[in-house]
Amino acid sequence: MIVLKVLKRRRSELGAWLTERGLAHTLCLSVHQLHQDTLRLVEGHATGPCLDAGSGRSPWKPGLEARGVRVFSLDVEDRAGEVDLIADLQDMPEVSDASMGTVLCTQVLEHVPRPWDAVSEIARVLVPGGHLILSVPHLSMLHEVPHDYFRFTRYGLASLLEERGFAVVEMRECGGLVALLSHTASLALMTTLGALPGLRRVVWALNYALLVRAMALVDAAVGMRGLYPCNYVVLAKKDGGRDLR
Repeated sequence: MIVLKVLKRRRSELGAWLTERGLAHTLCLSVHQLHQDTLRLVEGHATGPCLDAGSGRSPWKPGLEARGVRVFSLDVEDRAGEVDLIADLQDMPEVSDASMGTVLCTQVLEHVPRPWDAVSEIARVLVPGGHLILSVPHLSMLHEVPHDYFRFTRYGLASLLEERGFAVVEMRECGGLVALLSHTASLALMTTLGALPGLRRVVWALNYALLVRAMALVDAAVGMRGLYPCNYVVLAKKDGGRDLR
């Protein structure tokens, strides 16, 4: 138990260190691939106002605002002093009907007990024809325990979205079996050797070169993403012809 507490603390410190330097997406291969696929959708489809639902440390906010997109960050708590709205994604009366052009929701639905209610709320706050940019895990270790409730398949995810008034424009498998295994290796390396005084940047550079960039080539070749996806990244559009309330 003590070891787990120490590792959890080191993981939190590592996340803060990476975020401060704009390197949060370089932690491991699965996170890097997830960032790249999500970034492509954000750059191609995010318009304002944009609700970052379950924003955490708000890693997307600076880039979106630099493009002139107004961003409202929302989370159940403000752990990093970056949240505009404290609210529950499953019931957020703080956000008006049809007030958002885009909702960005990355790696959040697994942490809410009723993701169907969360998706209904997202549909409610989007304008007709507005976009949802969503990512969820399929293969992942337990995290944010005890608030880790679900894993998703492409079929369950499509059903969840379509039943709540969304048309799935694109759904992409992100990261395969190699990315899953290298995630554990990266965490172990960065929370042990990377925690030693003066070594964090050197260990980060080795991790990024060997376990992120080099392993990306291996994962692309033998990762079997269709069978073993780490995550799904989705672009969905709200159907403007349905009453979603």
